[in-house]
Amino acid sequence: MTTAAGYGTLAATVQATVVIPTYRRAPRLRALLECLTHQEPDTLARVVVCDDGSGDETEQVARGFEGRLPLVYAFQDDEGFRAGQARNLGIERAIGDVVIFVDDDVLVRPDFVREHLRAHAETEGARSVAIGYRHRVTEYEGGVPARETILAAERDDRLVELDGPVTEHSSPWIYVYSCNFSVTLGGPELVFDDGFRGWGLEDTELGYRLHAAGYAIVEADGARVLHVEDPAPRDPFRCEIRQLPPSYDTYVKNAVYFMDKHPEDAALRDFVRGDLRWYVLDEHGRWVKNGYANDVDFVIQTCRDQLRAERPAIRESA
Repeated sequence: MTTAAGYGTLAATVQATVVIPTYRRAPRLRALLECLTHQEPDTLARVVVCDDGSGDETEQVARGFEGRLPLVYAFQDDEGFRAGQARNLGIERAIGDVVIFVDDDVLVRPDFVREHLRAHAETEGARSVAIGYRHRVTEYEGGVPARETILAAERDDRLVELDGPVTEHSSPWIYVYSCNFSVTLGGPELVFDDGFRGWGLEDTELGYRLHAAGYAIVEADGARVLHVEDPAPRDPFRCEIRQLPPSYDTYVKNAVYFMDKHPEDAALRDFVRGDLRWYVLDEHGRWVKNGYANDVDFVIQTCRDQLRAERPAIRESA
């Protein structure tokens, strides 16, 4: 897949698997799966619903689409938020040429899969990562959203921060986020690190490794999703904006885990240290922001101690 001119030929044979990690959002999952039934012909090879231990009607909802979608249901026990591990279930079951990762609280247009495939087809090189756009609403009633509805909603992805294309950024992996991105299938690097637990950074760290392995990171500007935000978002930064109690614990610890996994990278270390200086332990022993630059060395060492206590694999390798 190398040129835009070749896309028309490739379209008949190139297909994607859509991977959806989900946890106790059966109505949202049903709406997304309904959208996927409308994908353009010959683009969708498989849909893998990766249940992170919901224990509710999620399986019933997913299996209800088995006659309308090439659907596979996969389950893992509920051991807390383990979205990366859930996505690995999808990667193991993926077929076709590209795997597309979407969250369970988005809606997509009929050309969604095709636009991801197009982004890869137009990219030079054998392997690539394509980042789609996300538009946010807090309420939505209806089925497949109109293109105008998506475009009218607030842009809610990291790429909106950029002044130019992501291909010109020195660290494009920063903009890889799990709500809407796709990767060429087949490389051994395509696996989420199961050392990440709870919310945050398992997707960005995958983008970091893929970039280091030579994957091109590009934008799939035609592959847009409508993100119908949960009343109680799992993203602590969104909780902060909406004046809801945020929980940064796993994000802060995952940031230290990310940094320590790649100790040779000084730029990554500086990136993480610059971020973590804004955090401090509150009276309950939870990581919170206090609006001040704090002792980042204390933050990092405390997180390392916590990680060794909580995650056996880290303790054994220390």
